Order: sequence, then structure tokens, then C-alpha cells
Amino acid sequence: MAKVRPASGPRHGETPGPGPALRLALLGDSSAAGFGAPDHAGALAGQLATALGARLGRAVSWRVAARGGATARTVTALLPHLTDPATGWRPELVAVAVGVNDTTRLRRPAAFHRDVTGLVTALRDSLGPVPVLLSGLPPVHRFPALPAVARLVFGAHARRLDRRLAAVATELPATHHLPVGDLPMDDPGLFAPDGFHPAPPAYRIWGRLLAVQAAPLVVG
Repeated sequence: MAKVRPASGPRHGETPGPGPALRLALLGDSSAAGFGAPDHAGALAGQLATALGARLGRAVSWRVAARGGATARTVTALLPHLTDPATGWRPELVAVAVGVNDTTRLRRPAAFHRDVTGLVTALRDSLGPVPVLLSGLPPVHRFPALPAVARLVFGAHARRLDRRLAAVATELPATHHLPVGDLPMDDPGLFAPDGFHPAPPAYRIWGRLLAVQAAPLVVG
């Protein structure tokens, strides 16, 4: 399997548009870290911010806190990176992309449910009553890097964990599950050279899909 690296360059930025800018933070695993993309503007954070800003008709100031290999339990260690004490920047909205590593480690659904609940609770303890957007799990059963049997096993488990994400969203206030299981990942060009992480075109599709679902929640 070819190796890919996380997105390079600044982990923050701002899309053009009228102000005041919506402050958006992205927390998560290697997909949030932009593995397979040259920079964060072309990865999930930048693409989500661009698409969301276009839908809302305003600028979006974005920041990323992510690490390859992070799970719903271990990603809580990155919470301090969601703010910038030097400038006073704090997010008004937090998008979370975790679960693929929990899937490949076959984390039990009940344990994953507890992990995600603990993560959202820790977010609120740190940031206050900020809305949380839980990105649904991608179609793991279509990842070309995985052998056929692994695609079946991990694909089914990813769907189980995604249902847990949806359940957490119904249990906690201002928490929303944004499904992405129908991402059109049949095109090999949507994958990075490792056949596991998204390529920039997939990040663009993913960001737009999340933005379509997130925009009404932000307006509301």
C-alpha cells in the first residue's frame, strides 16, 4: 500500500465572503487531517468551509485539530487545539470526523457509543453549548485497499457504528448526525494512492455533502 501524508501548511484559514465569519472547527482522524490532500484548503476542512460559506452567503473561518489513527476515544486529547488563546478564536460550530479507525479495530458498538457520548460531552465542557456535527462514516465497503473479505466485514461494522453516531445525535442536545454513506466512491480517482484515504475530489464531494445538511442547522 502506498503511503500518503497529512495535508501540509496552516491548519486554519478563512474563506472569502461577507462578515462576520462563521467560526468552524474540524476535529477528527486522518480524514480530518487531510491525508491524501496537498493542503487543508483542498482537504475536508477547507472544502467544508468553502461549501458552507457559499450556502450561507458569508465568510467561514476554519481550524483543524486532527491526527492520523485517532479514534472517538483518543481524539479528545486534541480538544485544546480547537481554540487559539493568542487571538481569542473559539469555534461556533464543531464538525467531527471519526469512526473509521474504530471500525478497523472492530470497536464494539456499545463501547463506541460511550466513546462518542464522552467526546461530545468533553467538547461541551471545553467550549460551552456549541453545536456539534457528527459526520457519518464513509462507505468503507468500497475502499479499494481492503481485500474483498475485509470490505465485507469492515463495511458491515461501519454501518453498525454509523447507527450509533445517529443514536448519540438523538440523545444529546444540539448534536446532529450527517450521513455520508452514499458518497460515490466507485471511481478510483476519488481515492489517494493508498486506496484508503480520499483524494482531493472526494474531499470536495464530502465537504459539499456535509454543507448541504449543515447549512439549515446553522441558519436555524
